Amino acid sequence: MNREVIDLTATDPEPASSSHRRIVYSAWKQQLLNCLNGIVSSGDFAVSRRYQTFASPGLRIAGSEAVIPLPLTDRDAETIQGACREAPFGRGDQTLVDKSVRKTWELDATQFECTNPSWPAFLSTLLNDAAAGLGLPDVSAKPHKLLLYEKGSFFKRHKDSEKEAGMVATLVVCLPGIHKGGDVHLSFGPERRVLATAPASAFDVTALAWYSDVDHEVKPLESGHRLALTYNLFQSGSAKQSAQFLFERSQQLKGIIGKWQAHFPQVPMVVYPLAHKYTKSSLSLSNMKGRDRAVCHSLKEASTACGLYLVLAHMTHTADEFDSYYTTGEGETRTTLDSIYSCEGAQIGSSDTIDDRIILDSDMFTDRDADSQDEEEFTGNESAPISLRYHDTV
Repeated sequence: MNREVIDLTATDPEPASSSHRRIVYSAWKQQLLNCLNGIVSSGDFAVSRRYQTFASPGLRIAGSEAVIPLPLTDRDAETIQGACREAPFGRGDQTLVDKSVRKTWELDATQFECTNPSWPAFLSTLLNDAAAGLGLPDVSAKPHKLLLYEKGSFFKRHKDSEKEAGMVATLVVCLPGIHKGGDVHLSFGPERRVLATAPASAFDVTALAWYSDVDHEVKPLESGHRLALTYNLFQSGSAKQSAQFLFERSQQLKGIIGKWQAHFPQVPMVVYPLAHKYTKSSLSLSNMKGRDRAVCHSLKEASTACGLYLVLAHMTHTADEFDSYYTTGEGETRTTLDSIYSCEGAQIGSSDTIDDRIILDSDMFTDRDADSQDEEEFTGNESAPISLRYHDTV
């Protein structure tokens, strides 16, 4: 919705004097509709989450019957370190150990195991939360490394290499063990994120996840030890996704919406139908379901960047039809916004009739059963008007 327009009633979006403008407006509408219809999920390029309730992995190092207790103690950290090697890094087709670039201890996935039967279920929770945050559908995880950080451990700026075909992201599960420092600084294009594990390190699990094509740096650990399980994330069932994909889609949407004020300043709003219907009490961004959530979050980001408002509304389209022994036919149609809400769920206004030309999907009422209808009483031989109503959240 254009911020400069206070009156939410419709204006003529296509001045009759300009056939060229009509064509351009229709093409722009279709471009925006196609872009929004293509949004399946939304997410960030890097996410983190703290878990106060969790299953301990029951970590056991190869060659030992003892299970490492948590929170991690200095003594157990020394035991783990005794089984580890210095972590290498990749440079071109070489694998190198250089403590001026990376200073960390590691074990391969074959050198440890998680013995707690409850761990897979908790890992599934971690994976689902990370996938939702990244906007990744159809994700699986494969164990990669056990990493041990001590005071002074770090890793300079780098990108994760694709260890196997189909890998799209990394999941890092930081286990309880008090430490300070070691923040992960991530960047993609102009965007920056800092993910911290130290604040919750004494007793909680912190999970971090990011796309493989994201630059990141692990700052030096200032004190204590950090023990982390890492997993490679794989996407199946759809085209491979990346931070670059999310960035390009975001830029495309901003570019399309950015044309609005420049080319169609007389259009007060455009309307996009959501897949689900929401009650007045549930109509807010936080209550969006499935793809609606992805679309609305993407629109919220793009509209804010372009100086526009995203609002939510209930819309009713009414079509009057006539059906009698003598007459069958169509009558008038009208579309109204019954109530308008902010993204936070506060009702901010309502409107009377709107122009159907501001609805992006012009065919949304075609070949569709009405949600409700009213029929007037018969009056002699006159036809009885039937009002068919279509209710949507937009």
